[in-house]
Amino acid sequence: MQSQAYSNLDFEARINKTKQLNTLYNPVIFNTKNSTEKQKLADLLNKNIHIQIFDSIEAQIEELIKCLNPGIQPIELKSLAKKHLGNTPLADYGLWVYYPWSEKLVHLLDEEEFVIVRTNRNKHKITAEEQLILSKKKIGVMGLSVGQSVSLTLAIERGFGELRIADFDELDLSNLNRIRTGVHNIHLQKTVIVAREIAEMDPYLKVICFHEGITEQNIDAFLTENGKLDLLIDECDSFDVKISAREKAKTLQIPVLMEGSDRCTIDIERFDLEPDRPVLHGYVSNMDMSVFKTLKSLDEKLPYIAPVTGVETLSPRMKASAIEIMTTISTWPQLASAVTYGGGITADLSRKILLGSLKVSGRFFIDIDELITDEKPLQHTKGEERTKQLSIEEIENYLSVRQFNKDGERELLSQELIRKLITAAGKAPSGGNNQPWHWHYEQGNLHLFMNKNVSGAYLDPDYISSYTSLGASIENLLLEAAVNGLGVTWKFTPEHFPEHIALFNFKGKHEANEVEKSLAARIGDRHTNRKTGLTQEISTADLEQLKFITETENIRLQWLTGAEDRTVLGDISGEADLLRMFIPAAHEDFIKKEMRWNKEEIIETEDGIGINTLDLSNNDQIGLRLMKDEKAVQFLKKIKGGLAFKKLALKQFQSSPAIGLITLSESNPLNYLKGGMAVEKMWLAATALGYQIHPVNVPLIFFYKNNFQELNDLPEESRKQIFILHQKFKHLFKITDNIAEIFLFRIFKAESSPQRTIRKPLNKTLSIGTA
Repeated sequence: MQSQAYSNLDFEARINKTKQLNTLYNPVIFNTKNSTEKQKLADLLNKNIHIQIFDSIEAQIEELIKCLNPGIQPIELKSLAKKHLGNTPLADYGLWVYYPWSEKLVHLLDEEEFVIVRTNRNKHKITAEEQLILSKKKIGVMGLSVGQSVSLTLAIERGFGELRIADFDELDLSNLNRIRTGVHNIHLQKTVIVAREIAEMDPYLKVICFHEGITEQNIDAFLTENGKLDLLIDECDSFDVKISAREKAKTLQIPVLMEGSDRCTIDIERFDLEPDRPVLHGYVSNMDMSVFKTLKSLDEKLPYIAPVTGVETLSPRMKASAIEIMTTISTWPQLASAVTYGGGITADLSRKILLGSLKVSGRFFIDIDELITDEKPLQHTKGEERTKQLSIEEIENYLSVRQFNKDGERELLSQELIRKLITAAGKAPSGGNNQPWHWHYEQGNLHLFMNKNVSGAYLDPDYISSYTSLGASIENLLLEAAVNGLGVTWKFTPEHFPEHIALFNFKGKHEANEVEKSLAARIGDRHTNRKTGLTQEISTADLEQLKFITETENIRLQWLTGAEDRTVLGDISGEADLLRMFIPAAHEDFIKKEMRWNKEEIIETEDGIGINTLDLSNNDQIGLRLMKDEKAVQFLKKIKGGLAFKKLALKQFQSSPAIGLITLSESNPLNYLKGGMAVEKMWLAATALGYQIHPVNVPLIFFYKNNFQELNDLPEESRKQIFILHQKFKHLFKITDNIAEIFLFRIFKAESSPQRTIRKPLNKTLSIGTA
């Protein structure tokens, strides 16, 4: 039907003709004062009857006269224009410019007069002398998405004499959200589109196209052929090209300018003035960029990309969008408004660099969202100093006004042995690695305190997480005492919770049994492992052994091994992880109190979770860093995003052969302490069997907050969501409402984590009394 409908219009022939024209971008110029050229133009018009003719030469001449004589009166204009024309026929004045791709013929002033009129309204923002200097400059633009706006703005201002443009890509429909061109140009080479648009606004500007983009074979020609570039503008997407082009530009002392459409990020590198300046301000100086082009996956490329884009300095919406790439969107978003004003700013900076009025190098931001906004800065309450420790004076004052049973025989231990015991105790796991324990030894009594300065985080409601950690620390201490032959008498001190937790004294000898020896030997090896894990079955005998060593009369360990159950649990965990990000107080607690984002923070605080210990892929690690921005997180919540985080949890649970849950019959502080002891025994035993453990307690803590914590600030919508998640969870494990859900974890086989969380030195967790 279609071929019949268009048969009379020679539809196929017209399409083929258009395709033949798709590589053309240079106009044809005719000077009809030359008889040969005049005949060629006549032949062209006779052969192509569809050519449109645009002749406004008379008006152009009058405008030229006004430019040359600013004070001229309107009544004089016609006569002066006629005088200027002289004996030349109007049809032969100036030049005729033919655009074959659009079949348009335009009558224009010759180049000298055209430039006078075209740049007249630049004065004196750009003086005539400056315009002349710019007309001799050569600029190269790599990348023609953002680079299209840059190139056209440069051309409009006549900010160059020669422009070299490079891009291998064709225009896609999706590019039209930011590239100013017509739909008829879809699937046309971007270089051709830009060159045509420049030619249509100024046929006298010289544009050289590199249709294949920048390659190893043509980079030298792009930078130096027909004279060295005076400025390189980088707007390309290829990160290896960004670096290699800069390295060559540095050698040739060509300044480089780059604009990122997000936050209008500006990079200026004045290699012409600073020949020893590191490429990209030194952000990639420790990376071998030569291997970048050999990398296949995004995860492999991210360590190279991140320093260039500046992950921490992206706008909130770009951070949220970056998290959503390959889940709800397919590529980096860009807006026409940002691209357009970025093009204007780049052209402005280009002019200043080429004219010598700007000599600075560096990275700069011209963020409209920050410069013009009615949003007030986010207010946060200032929490207690997270690294504050208990002092000996505070502890001794506390003990002096309270009665502790110190009767009975007890042996005094050497400081060396005490330090050995507390070192083992300090290797216990703790929520957020807050290490909430403080041990105090005096007169043969060892006191365990909760350091409330580091406890009570958002995900430590009523100190339940800290109680569990203290229980684990007690278990380590008892195991270490056993293998050192020490008899221990000890008790919890619930009447003094949450400050004072337990009291220990040592007397007599104890011969460690084989279980104690086995568990104590693994204290140094036990660690949190967040890897995906190897997909393989787990021995039923191993699960039963772990269950046997964990359970007592009140403590229960359940296993879920079914694939469907693990998928449901993965979904619950992913939802809880997103809740942690989307609830502002929880997000702030995670970002500021728990996480450590660099080596300096880790060394300074000696606690928290170093991002280097999370066993994350490069992609997931970058995603987590993006979540530091509260505005980005709230925008992600608004668009119902964050699927990538749910996918990570789902992947982890599906690859784990079993999921364990440790519970006690009632929720109270003493049970969380006892549960913590059971957790540590199980974990050490699993380590001895060659398994890795990944605690997944965020869902449990939200369940506790929703059910037991009297004063919590859970939003109503979150309460409903948590209730639904908890119902699914209870159904899976067949538990009732009042059960204390102590510890949820994945168990799996994998290599040990190469990086471990830091521990505080003993002088911050152990004090020796003076009494």
